[in-house]
This record gives sequence, structure tokens and C-alpha cells, in this order.
Amino acid sequence: SADILQRLTTLTLNVKHLSWLPRLRDLVASSLPPPRPTVTSSQVPPLFREPYILSGYRPIQQDWGCYFLSLFQRHNESLNVWTHLLAAPVLLLRWWANAGALGYTLDAASLPLSLFMVSALTYLILSVTAHLLQSHSERAHYFFFFLDYVGVAVYQYGCSLGHYFYTSEPSWRE
Repeated sequence: SADILQRLTTLTLNVKHLSWLPRLRDLVASSLPPPRPTVTSSQVPPLFREPYILSGYRPIQQDWGCYFLSLFQRHNESLNVWTHLLAAPVLLLRWWANAGALGYTLDAASLPLSLFMVSALTYLILSVTAHLLQSHSERAHYFFFFLDYVGVAVYQYGCSLGHYFYTSEPSWRE
């Protein structure tokens, strides 16, 4: 199990792996309305303002498709969205690349790692969703950040289960 986690932490990502992103942007951009340009903090309600971030806010009340398309637009949530969005496939690819080599099976010894993976992916997906869509309205802001917190809680629970099963005495688990 420690060997699996060690291999998962070693990441080899090349710029060539990301070359498909511009083509994806062009494909999506042709089918959705373009998002409006970003605005300053004085042009959004106080709920959406962040300290020391003076510009780059997406206007509220746009079509939902505009918020999805803002994935390819630079705005105040871009870094949050992209770091979590890229982490999910990297995590999956690292797990997939090492699963066969390490003899990973769906038995009791591997189950905690599976729970960790599911909890990590849940956290990442809910976080991407929250940071991408929260600018739609006040209600959307609260709803999606509630989901973001649920994702964090699921991730913490998955981590604690993995830690418990891999470090506790076997008699405690039985």
C-alpha cells in the first residue's frame, strides 16, 4: 500500500499532454454563446467580491452555458478551476498506470485506496463545479459552495478511512 501511494505521488506530465486543450476550446466555443467580458469588483454584488481581487469577475445572471464556457476564459476563479480540473485526470492516470503493476485488486487490502480515490475525485469534481458555476446568482453561489464543502468532507472521510485501515492494528478492523 505504501508503494502504491509512493508511485501515485510521482508525476510525469509534459506540455505535449495538454496540446488538445486549444482544439477542445474551439469545438466548444462554436456551439455556445460567448461569455461576456469580465468586470471589476465594483460591478458585482458584495457577496462575490474577494479581498485584494479588483477585477476578473464574471457578470452574474448569464446563461449557464456561458459559465461552462468561461472555463476557457481568464477570470478570478480560473486558477481554482484549472488546478482541480487537471488534478482529477492526473490522479486517475497515475492510479491506472500503477494499478496493474502493483497487483491492485478489489479485495479488502485495496478497498481503502479505492475509497480514497473515489473521495478525492468527488472532492475535485465538486470543487470544479462550485468555482465554475457559483457566479450565476446568489442562490447558485450558496448552493455550489455548499457542494464544495460536501466534497471536502467526503475527501476528509475517505482519507481518514484509508489512514485507519492501513495503520491500525488488524484486530481493530475485524
